Amino acid sequence: MQSETGLELLARLGSRPSISDVLPAVFKEGPNPKDVIELYGPEGTGKTEILLNIVAHTILPKSWKSIPLNGKDATVIFIDNDYKFCILRLVTLMESRINMILKNVGQHEQTTSDVEMLIQKSLSKLSLIRCSSSADLLVTLYSLEQTILSNPNLAVIMIDSISAFYWIDKCNCGESLSAQERNVRLVTEVLSKFVKDFSVVVIATKCEYFKKKIPKDDPYSETSSSVPDKMDHQEFLCKPWGQLVTQRFILEKQPANTFKCQIETSKNNVSVIKFKITENGIKCVSGNL
Repeated sequence: MQSETGLELLARLGSRPSISDVLPAVFKEGPNPKDVIELYGPEGTGKTEILLNIVAHTILPKSWKSIPLNGKDATVIFIDNDYKFCILRLVTLMESRINMILKNVGQHEQTTSDVEMLIQKSLSKLSLIRCSSSADLLVTLYSLEQTILSNPNLAVIMIDSISAFYWIDKCNCGESLSAQERNVRLVTEVLSKFVKDFSVVVIATKCEYFKKKIPKDDPYSETSSSVPDKMDHQEFLCKPWGQLVTQRFILEKQPANTFKCQIETSKNNVSVIKFKITENGIKCVSGNL
């Protein structure tokens, strides 16, 4: 068998599946290749739910039995550091999406077993990895390079959450900030390489452990005129991680199971959307800003 040339390898890796319209209720545009997206907010603001919705749409096929499902037929690596991944919720989202499409196109004759087989086949495109420490996460990422190289169908790497081991590292590494940040810096370096060399999308959640302090003598110093009620973000991970992020989604829970999301990009653009989490998935709230 003839070995692959460097140009052939680059061409193959450059054709990764696009997930640019995978969840329009949340993403106005993108995610695009080489995006590094951070979902930031306190517990219960829908971060993991957003990831599961993206997974459901990404691993489903584009069509099935000549029925357009509008999936991405792509592979996902999901690194579950918070141990919150729920396979039952993911299957529910996939089943709901399939059944809604079948109903819309009048394909009621498809049996439950047919749908179950489709979901099972789609789930084979999901790799779930659980890590128990920042060192474990780092070793896991190092081991993924060959997997990414050999799988041009891989579209996105998810980490839930990138901040899971912050307090453990802070307690275990004494007063040295460099020691506390060592593993997360190395994790950032590896992710940066994956994004640059392999054109994957990285989506990571980060819990809100700190509130940003606004000086009392300048209460509007952090307020944008275009977004009067701008939500605050306090960076506590290493500086390279903050520099790697291309889009940050700052999430906040509001009444009636509604969520507000402020989107900040590396180009200093700011916008706000609102969405609801329903049994069938994430739905856009009318009147988004």
